[in-house]
Formats: sequence, structure tokens, C-alpha cells
Amino acid sequence: VLGDNAFRGSNFVEAIQHYTNALDLDPTNHIILSNRSAANLKVSNKSKALKDATACIEANPKFAKGYSRLAAAQQSLGRWKDALESYKNALQLDSANSVAKNGLEECQAVITKMEEEERKILQEHQSAESDKADAKTEMQQKDKPEGETDLLDDFFSEVEQTATKPKDPEPQQEQPKAIQNFKKDLGTAQHQISRLLAPNYKWKNLNPFHVLSLPHQVSQDDISRRYKAMSLLLHPDKCRDIPNAKAAYDEVQRAKAHLNNEDKARHARQLVEEGFKKGEQVWRQNGKKEILHDVQSREVQRIFAEIEYKRREVEKRERKQEQRERDQEDAEVLKEKRGMEFDKSWRQENRVEKRIGNWRDFQKKKRPKSDE
Repeated sequence: VLGDNAFRGSNFVEAIQHYTNALDLDPTNHIILSNRSAANLKVSNKSKALKDATACIEANPKFAKGYSRLAAAQQSLGRWKDALESYKNALQLDSANSVAKNGLEECQAVITKMEEEERKILQEHQSAESDKADAKTEMQQKDKPEGETDLLDDFFSEVEQTATKPKDPEPQQEQPKAIQNFKKDLGTAQHQISRLLAPNYKWKNLNPFHVLSLPHQVSQDDISRRYKAMSLLLHPDKCRDIPNAKAAYDEVQRAKAHLNNEDKARHARQLVEEGFKKGEQVWRQNGKKEILHDVQSREVQRIFAEIEYKRREVEKRERKQEQRERDQEDAEVLKEKRGMEFDKSWRQENRVEKRIGNWRDFQKKKRPKSDE
């Protein structure tokens, strides 16, 4: 009650203290944990708010408000996708929860905006200059790690000089014969290993269709046949005497796994289409001096590389945020520990002083009165 009154009076620090006192007596009370989570969030104790909300749900998984508290804490930390799921959980338990409904809409809007950032990158491509100097300038932003910038520059420099031409799809035939047909144009195992592990291959192989040497319009059956053909050619057991065969084989495995995911495969095809459009635009701007397909291949590789760079930047920011949260939690734990140690020391000193005072009082009473 004292905590609730303080909360309603906007005395959040006082409310937190009252809730903490109550939790000392009942550590798993989900309502008090929920309330303290809200109070902590009011004073920007984001990590503590998250911790209390998590404990609240653990204490009572059927408490809808607990999921709303958790979602609010996750929102404050920028964990929008986690918050979205927490709001969904709250609505499953309480479909009339207006806070969860509003929070769900807000999270969906933010997530949609974040997902559209990739499309903005593609739009930037359409308005960017097409020559090598402009491409390098676009990639050399001040906040890029030096090593990664050099890697991208090397990659784009090579892209300007060479472009991999996709192969035409083979006609669909009986399965064993079809796989052999898809193996014919692959060349030797050494040739494929050199291609798949060429300089900057980590950037080039972001395009799974490049890894499998297939055009992006091919069917899933053709993708499967090409994968089987390349697996037969590059399997480590068959290439024991060829260095790096396992690494090339792993690149093929990753490409197939990427294309096995329907959403990822669709996204990859969209990026290729955007690259083709951009490539044709650049080709026309440059007076059609090069082979159209070569220009399109360069732009496709460029788009995949920049999308990956954007993903890494987001991942890096998330790691930094998580580190800040851990540092904040460690600082709060240390602060609480020091407070407890100080309080313990103060109580001990106080008891000693009190005992000394009691002894002095006793001695005074015990001392006989002097005769006048």
C-alpha cells in the first residue's frame, strides 16, 4: 500500500524502496515485482525493470500484466522484436488489454520501419553515381571499422574488373541424369574451389545464386540438382588431397540452406532483380560501353555486400547495447553491495557505541555516593 501510494504520487524512488521492503518478506509476489518493474522504468532503471518483469513472469506465467511490464522494459532497451512477442503473450492471456494492443502496434510500426531500411539502401543505389570513385566514396563512411572498409574496397575494386556470369538453366530430366547434366559445366573440383574461395569470397558468396552458379529464376528442383552435383564434386571425402576443399564445400552448404528458406530465397531474388535494374541504368548512363550482363553482375554483388554491411552494423550496435546493459547491471549490483556493507558496518559500530554507553551508565549507577 505504501509503495502504491508513493507511485501514484510520482515518488518513484520511495515507491521502489517500499516495494523492495515488501519483497524482502515475499520475494515471489508477482504483483509487487510487476509494480517495482514499473517504478524502476519510471526512473530509467531499465535493466532492473527488465529483471523484475522477468521475475514476475517466472513467479506467475499467467499474469498478463507481467508480460506488458516485460514488453515495456524491452522497448526501453530497443529490443523491439522481443517486446512484440511479449505483447502478443499478454494479449493471449488478456485480449482486452489496451496497453498491450497499443504497444503491439507501436512495435510493429518500428519493426516495419527497420525492415524498410534495406529498401532504402536499394533506393540509394538508384540515385548514386555508377563509377568506381563514387562507389568507394559511398562505402568509406567515417564510422566504418578500418579493416572492414579496406576489405569492402578490395572487393568492389575486384568487382569492377570481373563479374561472374550465371549459367542458363538445364532442361528438367530424369533425376540421376539431370544431376549429371548439372555437373558437366562445373569443371574440375580444383576450379570450383578456386572460384568459391577467390579473394573476398566472403562478400561474393553472399549471393547464393553466385555460389551455385545459377540464374536467380531457376526452380527449386534445379537448385536441388545443382547442389547435389556440387556436393558430389566437392565432398571432402573425394577431395582429400585438395587444400581448402572443406571450406568450399561449406560455402555450398550455406548457399543451399539459404535457398531452402522460402523468405530468404525470395529476398535474395529481389536483391538480384534490383541489381539487374541498377546495372542496366548504369550501363545506359555509361553509353553501353560494356557488356550489359557484366555490369548487372557487378551491381548485384555490390547490393548484397552493402546489405550485409548494414546487418553487421546493426548487430554491432546491439552488442554494444547489451554490453552497456551488462555494465549498468554490474554497477548497480556493486552499488547495492557497497550499500549493504556500509549499512552492516554502521549497525555494528552503532551497537558497539551503544554497548559502551550502557556500560558507562552502569558504572555511574554502581559508583557509591561520596559523603558530604
